[in-house]
Order: sequence, then C-alpha cells, then structure tokens
Amino acid sequence: MVITLETGEKVLLLLAEDKIEQEELYQYLSVDAYKFKKEVSEEEPGIAFISAGFKIDDEVFWNDNYIPVPRWYDMN
Repeated sequence: MVITLETGEKVLLLLAEDKIEQEELYQYLSVDAYKFKKEVSEEEPGIAFISAGFKIDDEVFWNDNYIPVPRWYDMN
C-alpha cells in the first residue's frame, strides 16, 4: 500500500503476515534490498521511502522509521 506523509512524500508500505515477519522484512529492506530499492526508484519515481507493516483486522501498523529510496539519478 502507498501512504502519503504530511510533507507530501509517498511511502511504499509492504505488508507482512504478523509483527515478527514485519520486523524481519523491515530489517531486510533496511540492510539488503538494494535491487528492490533500485527497481522502485526506476519504476515508481514518486516513492520517496519504503517501510514494512502488518495488518490486524482492518488496522495497519508499520515502522515509521522510513527507509529512503535512492533517486534514480543518484544511481547513475
């Protein structure tokens, strides 16, 4: 899902099954997911950040320590 911050920046929020998987996904995104972040940067240039969350019933919880997505022009 995509959320918009008060600043107008967009966050791609990837949903996991539960809190434990959300924490594992967040760790992976923050440390290893270079190729994924590069693809997001190229395919969806309006996305400024990514994060991980999970859903209980109809409520979504996520890590609000957002991971910056490198700009496509910074990678060239």
